[in-house]
Amino acid sequence: MSFLGKLFGEKEAASAPVDDLPLHLRLGGAVAYDDTMFKVTAGVLSFDAPQGNQIIEALGKVDLGAGSHLHRFYLTDDAWIQVNTTGQSIDDVKLFVYADTKNPPSKAEFVRWTEQGSEIGSASIRFAGRTFDRVWGDSSVAAWSPPIVYDESVTHPAGGEADFDLTHYSMLYQREVPELPGRFEYLFVTAEDYGPEEFCVVYSLGVDVTTADLTIT
Repeated sequence: MSFLGKLFGEKEAASAPVDDLPLHLRLGGAVAYDDTMFKVTAGVLSFDAPQGNQIIEALGKVDLGAGSHLHRFYLTDDAWIQVNTTGQSIDDVKLFVYADTKNPPSKAEFVRWTEQGSEIGSASIRFAGRTFDRVWGDSSVAAWSPPIVYDESVTHPAGGEADFDLTHYSMLYQREVPELPGRFEYLFVTAEDYGPEEFCVVYSLGVDVTTADLTIT
């Protein structure tokens, strides 16, 4: 597994076979998340899970090298599922919900989000009233760590929006949830560069999920 793949899937799951798209997820298909955990632990996590059947409106794919990929399934209600695969095995599945978006007014301002001293790469971030600690980089060092840079290709169903590529400058954070022993809540922060004058900074909150949590149609 590649460096980035290990970081996204630290608690490597038991191997499960995948086909061209893992878990039989597909563009235009639907997926529902079992949000029982959210209901019985109301307020413990910093976000609410998407409700009911969510249509997969776009697919993102990241080539991590060494046979590893990130598959991102973008859903109707500002949520996305990420499946980390190595070869024919599923290593990790996470559910994320968009929590905030910032729009730098210029390319120069956007670049500052990717450079030393920016929030992306800081040792910790205070978000939604909670503190999240950096996962990537040396966790024992309080200094800034550079974001991970990679490209993503996004595909839409035929006849829909145009497909596109973008470059990410990303950092993953997490916090242990005391009320849910052994579980983490994630904060994923990424500066997205779509081209000469199109860019944004996106914050997403997420949790680990299992295939049992998902109903796919």
